[in-house]
Amino acid sequence: MAKATFKIGYRYIWSVFAFLFGTSAIHADLLREGHDAFMNYDFEQAYELYEKYAKSLKKTPNAHGEELLDQYMRQLEIAENSLDNVQKIEIIDRIDVPATDFFKYIKLPASGGKLLSPDDGILKDRHNLSDFAYSSEAGDIMMWSENNADHQEVIMESDRLMDGSWDSPVNVGSVLNEGGNVRNPFLLADGLTLYFSGDGEGSMGGYDLFVASKDPVSGQFRQPMGLGYPFNSPFNEYMMAIDEENGIGWWVTDRNRLDDQVTIYIFKTNEVRKNYIADEEDDIVSLARIDDITATQNPETDYSKILKGIDTRYRGNKSNAETDFIFYLPGKVARKLSDFNSAAAKRNMQQYLQALQDHAALENQLSELRKRYHQTDKKKGSATALKNQILELEHTREWQADRLKKMRNTIITAELNK
Repeated sequence: MAKATFKIGYRYIWSVFAFLFGTSAIHADLLREGHDAFMNYDFEQAYELYEKYAKSLKKTPNAHGEELLDQYMRQLEIAENSLDNVQKIEIIDRIDVPATDFFKYIKLPASGGKLLSPDDGILKDRHNLSDFAYSSEAGDIMMWSENNADHQEVIMESDRLMDGSWDSPVNVGSVLNEGGNVRNPFLLADGLTLYFSGDGEGSMGGYDLFVASKDPVSGQFRQPMGLGYPFNSPFNEYMMAIDEENGIGWWVTDRNRLDDQVTIYIFKTNEVRKNYIADEEDDIVSLARIDDITATQNPETDYSKILKGIDTRYRGNKSNAETDFIFYLPGKVARKLSDFNSAAAKRNMQQYLQALQDHAALENQLSELRKRYHQTDKKKGSATALKNQILELEHTREWQADRLKKMRNTIITAELNK
């Protein structure tokens, strides 16, 4: 399962070194020692050792060593440059939990969606790699990760249809991978902002946390961005989850190197990103790797009260607001037409609601025709006629589903441009 592969990935490095020992143990030691220094945030020492190893490769070429050195130098550059942009956050608490089911300790309110067991629902018959499956608040979107035909981990998405079944899963986009693997997706309520974990070229080591936004018109995700320090590290970051309604976030990491456990940091989200000024801090590295969470805290804030509020909401925070529908917008959820600020968005929403009804009616018609087809003698002409009618309506259904997605994007764009 995915829980093991994060740590296995780190151990794999040493199997590569073992291969290198067979050709040049002394040279391999330089690379290994350099990587050890890197993992301890001693970037200057890491660079010096990598440079010595690079010189040794000129005398004793080694294709595997050159490839690994290129990877390490790229990660070192990302890690070192990121020290200029360490995000300033307040960490409320940290807890160490079993790595096998850490998602069960993420206390999201109802508005934050759900983190499901990867064996739940439509995933039980798929080769799922996620530590969990994400489900939206309304239960109309599910996301997870699995291997594609090239054995690369990709993020998959499925939409719930009007009849309660799930549409065929689709890859949300190879742009997220950046040449590596991606997993553990978490989608914000706006349906446009995606957090995930990946080990592509933008990672500073192992799996890092990334965020990508979806173009509301094309429906395609844009180039992802690494979250940087303190969220990322030379170790593995498992996931990011955000409770937008209450301004609370969780991220999961194995940076503390606990046997069979990971660390969950709980923090207050910032409406606007705030960075430390590196030159004004006594130890920016300490802040980047979170040596002490109290160094991030405001002494006047009662963090125990915040934690109590999280527990209270988690036990069952249901909205009592009047609800005609549920439609996600950036930063809020529309439950009635008056929630829209744009007149165009309201008009488009009315058309969208009618299109939903038409789609539901078509789904019901298809369901009835399929029942009749299965009860009909396949040798009779009526069976052929039913089959052709079903195929025609399925084509219409696909067209409708595509139209609904475009209508959703039109509504969001109209509201954003208000």
